[in-house]
Amino acid sequence: MYFKRIDMHGFKSFAEPVSIEFNHGITCIVGPNGSGKSNISDALRWVLGEQSPKTLRGGKMEDVIFAGTASRKSRGMAEVVLVIDNSTGILPIDYSEVAITRRVFRSGESEYYINNNPCRLKDIRELIMDTGIGVDGYSLIGQGKIADIVSNKPESRREIFEEAAGIVKYRSKKAEAERKLDATSGNLDRVDDIVGEIEGRIGGLEEDSRKAKEYLELRDSYKELEINITLKNIENLELKNEYLKDDITQLTSRIEDLKEERIRLDRDLSDSQTKSQELERLHNEARDKLIRSMEEINLLVNEGKLKEEKRASMEKEEARLKDELASLAQKLEKEQSNLEELSQTKGEMDRRMAQLDQQLAEKTDTYARLIADQAAMAAQIDRGKDNLFQLHGNMSEKKSEIHSLESLKSALDRRKGQLLSEQDSADDQNDGMLEIQREALQERDQLKDRLVQLRAEGAALKQAHQADRQREQELTRKTEDFRLSMGQLSARKKTIEEMESNYEGYNSAVKYVMKNGFSGVHGVVADLIQVPPGFEIAVETALGAAMQNIVCQSDQDAQAIIRSLKENKAGRLTLLPLQSIRSSTPSADNRLRQASGFLGLGTECIEFDDKYRKVMEYLLGRVAVVDDLANAVKLSKQASGGLRFVTLEGDVINSGGAITGGTYRNNTANLLERKGEVTALQEKLDKTDAERKRLLAELADIKQRITTDSQRLQKLEKEYRDGEMELLSAENRISVFEGNLRNLEEGGSKRQRELESIHSEEASADEMIAKLSQELQQGEARLKEQEAAIEEQVAALEQFRQQVETGSESITKARIEATACEREKASVDSLVERIQLSMEEVRREQTGRQAALEKLLEERELLLHGSSDGVSLKEKEEARASLEEYIEELTQERSQLNRALSEKTASRNSLEETISACQSQKYELDIKEAKNETQLDSYKNKLWDEFEVSYLQAIDFKKKEFNMNEAVKISREVKTRIKALGEVNVGSIKEYETVRERYEFLSEQRADILRAMDSLKQIIEDMDKTIRSRFKESFDLIVENFEAVFQELFGGGQAMLRLEDETKPLDCGIEIIAQPPGKKLQNLNLMSGGEKTMTAIALMFAVLKAKPTPFCILDEVEAALDDANIERFAGYLKHFNNIQFALVTHQKATMEHADVLYGVTMPEQGISRVLSLKLGDRIDLEEEAKAI
Repeated sequence: MYFKRIDMHGFKSFAEPVSIEFNHGITCIVGPNGSGKSNISDALRWVLGEQSPKTLRGGKMEDVIFAGTASRKSRGMAEVVLVIDNSTGILPIDYSEVAITRRVFRSGESEYYINNNPCRLKDIRELIMDTGIGVDGYSLIGQGKIADIVSNKPESRREIFEEAAGIVKYRSKKAEAERKLDATSGNLDRVDDIVGEIEGRIGGLEEDSRKAKEYLELRDSYKELEINITLKNIENLELKNEYLKDDITQLTSRIEDLKEERIRLDRDLSDSQTKSQELERLHNEARDKLIRSMEEINLLVNEGKLKEEKRASMEKEEARLKDELASLAQKLEKEQSNLEELSQTKGEMDRRMAQLDQQLAEKTDTYARLIADQAAMAAQIDRGKDNLFQLHGNMSEKKSEIHSLESLKSALDRRKGQLLSEQDSADDQNDGMLEIQREALQERDQLKDRLVQLRAEGAALKQAHQADRQREQELTRKTEDFRLSMGQLSARKKTIEEMESNYEGYNSAVKYVMKNGFSGVHGVVADLIQVPPGFEIAVETALGAAMQNIVCQSDQDAQAIIRSLKENKAGRLTLLPLQSIRSSTPSADNRLRQASGFLGLGTECIEFDDKYRKVMEYLLGRVAVVDDLANAVKLSKQASGGLRFVTLEGDVINSGGAITGGTYRNNTANLLERKGEVTALQEKLDKTDAERKRLLAELADIKQRITTDSQRLQKLEKEYRDGEMELLSAENRISVFEGNLRNLEEGGSKRQRELESIHSEEASADEMIAKLSQELQQGEARLKEQEAAIEEQVAALEQFRQQVETGSESITKARIEATACEREKASVDSLVERIQLSMEEVRREQTGRQAALEKLLEERELLLHGSSDGVSLKEKEEARASLEEYIEELTQERSQLNRALSEKTASRNSLEETISACQSQKYELDIKEAKNETQLDSYKNKLWDEFEVSYLQAIDFKKKEFNMNEAVKISREVKTRIKALGEVNVGSIKEYETVRERYEFLSEQRADILRAMDSLKQIIEDMDKTIRSRFKESFDLIVENFEAVFQELFGGGQAMLRLEDETKPLDCGIEIIAQPPGKKLQNLNLMSGGEKTMTAIALMFAVLKAKPTPFCILDEVEAALDDANIERFAGYLKHFNNIQFALVTHQKATMEHADVLYGVTMPEQGISRVLSLKLGDRIDLEEEAKAI
């Protein structure tokens, strides 16, 4: 393997594309200082992966891009391509020629290629690792760096020896394994935390789940018991209601008869009461006339006597009223005189009060102004004192602030130096960390791509697997549903068949007859007919209780059955003998049949054996079935009498016009549906069984496919988990790098901001110190002015105080005088008010007396001129006698009528009591029936409210053998057990399963992590053994070579290498011990520059002998040597025939040993050019040296 060529474009001073061929042997690169010779060695170092801008003699990585000159624009990109011959296969890549390319853009973005294929920096480093040509190896010795080999600390020299030993790759893998181990350990800690948390929950969830399962079992048992208890209660209540309905029907008939009798009595009573009221009216009118007649007679007798007495009394009263009016007039005149005198006095006092008020107001205003002036002066003095105090405080603060600012400036200077030092250190860290981060990002991207691929494959498989699982669950559920459905259908069929055989829903008398097998019995009406769908309610309504009638052969059969019912007290029923039953078949004319809504006669809407036609015509022959109530009402008016109309919803219009309807609640329609339902149930059972078998076959196929997919899915999940672990490790590293870079960036920004702030604060502090000093001088002057002003204001305040005291005394005197005047005025006002009230009272009395006098004169005038109405006393007496006789006749007639009315009322009351007693009895029975109906509804609602089953669904739960008392006892025990469980979380069953599965998954993942950690530890241990073995073998060889090379280069002397700690060969430093000829053994730092350089060259050659590299570039390594040592150095290069050397040099002796010379010039400022010269075309080296 050897270097063939290096191409540079836009790198540093090489603005134009430049290509340098490397041949076997020694290539020298020469040129004046500053021409760009070392840029070639920098290009080689950079393309091989150098990440430190400082090593490349720059400030940042973008500095390697051609920056432009006065006449040329800058480049946007730098590119270097190194072409390597790999025909020997040393590089681990299947190419005989390898081209490594690196580019960098001004945006900071970098690109790497191997044979034009994009790659990572890590890939390039791994490609050249342990070949000796890496940036950290011994094949690239930069300008001025040769002496550093011996000047570095012992532990810093290990890089060269490790590169020569070929253990860099193993150290890198070991470091990667250790990073993975750390990341895995972190993952284990996180998994342990989660597992610990789950372990704390799973115990409680398991107990909750157990309780929940027990609760569900008890709940189902309780549900079954309570449903059966409720069904039994419903059955008992329905039986009670049958008896109640019979009693209510009898009472209703009795009450109707009594009410008709009451109506007749009420009619007679009404006539008698009308006649009695008329007699009462005539009697009252006659009695009123008699009273008026007697009053008129008495009035005529007394009228003459009264007139004379009243006239004398009126004359006396007239004289009295006139005297009183004269007295009141005199009193009023006197009060008016007093009032006028007081009004004059009041006016004088009002004028005096106004004068006093004006004087008081003027004095008060003057006093207020004095008070305000005094307060203003006092406030002004206070403000002056405050300002004075504030001035003292401000001056103290300013002095303190100036001292603080001077201290701050000193602290800022110290902090500025510290920040600049920190920033230099942070820049070095940032450069190395950026490249490491780029490698980690590339590794993460590759892992993400792999995970995306695995996720996509897993998702597709999971989707198919999930679909199969869902289909499996769906099929399992469906097969289970079919099984349950078949069970329910079978149970329903069995229940209906048992109900048929036990005559469930029929009254006790029907059950008795049908179970005892009486002779001549054909069956119950409900069993002898088939009703089409939709007509059940109409037929049930039309038949009513007749559905439970029993058809028998003859009257004798019917009599025998009724005798047996009576003897055994088995209830009542209706029997229909075929031999004697008479049918009722009114025909429906064509007009009725063609009418809208008419569906047919009752017998036409059912199916039955023809031998029962007379029975069916008897029951339904007079029934017409109509679709709805509106059409039924219309047809009932059009049809001839005798038909009863029934709608499909159960509404009824009787032949007399009565309409019955409302909510239909009876469940007897089931009697008509049972037989058809048994056949339908058997067909459904057969169909369900066939479908279930088909689903079971499909389920078996899906289960087999699920098993196969599960195995593949587990494998993918393991691969994905492993990838996630690696990705997590990579992301952790990236996160650390990003955090570090962020911290560095934030630290840099913070330092920059702080530096800017320091500069600003320093300038501000200087400005503030000058400003404060000036303010101090101004403050002293203001202080003196303020103190003088305050003294003047205090003197003025004392004058104001004396004036305020004088004004206060004057106001007090004025207020006392005004108060005295006000009291006198109030006394006069009170006296005026009393006189005015007295005058008002006198006027009211005058008015009253005058009105009384006028009324008296009018009455006297009427008395003197009044006369009689002209009716004589004798005529009045005759009219009274006639009225008395008429009243006596009316009294006798009314007495006779009242006696008859009393007898009728007593009869009516007795009848009312009988009706009331019957109604009370019926009301009690209605209450019992309503209670039973309410209880029935309550029981049926309970089925839905508590158990979410309807009454029909509840029948499926009914047990054939059922002990009510035992069931109630067990139900209470189960309820007690449910209560004892306390709060139950039914969701804990599913939650426990979820948590348990997660716990098992995490436990398995934890085991995988532990196995991965063990594997990583084993890898690290194996790496340590390999590194230790290789390092020892290589180190021993280098030690031997170093001693020989040193003696050859120095012409004698001795040198050796030694580990600082033999027990830690992989971590300790390496000491260099050298003794040039004729000198004592001494510290390397005491050697001359040339001796250090020669010692370092000897060590470099010793390493090259132990581990030759294909290529070695030396940048002015012999600059510190004299001519003799340069000759030794250059001559020794010939020992390495299998190594390409590229030397950047100024030394003539070195050039003489070169096979090819490249001259670097700068014909244009800032732009390097390369010229080549083979030794076959030798030029005068002395002239070249002089030019140099």
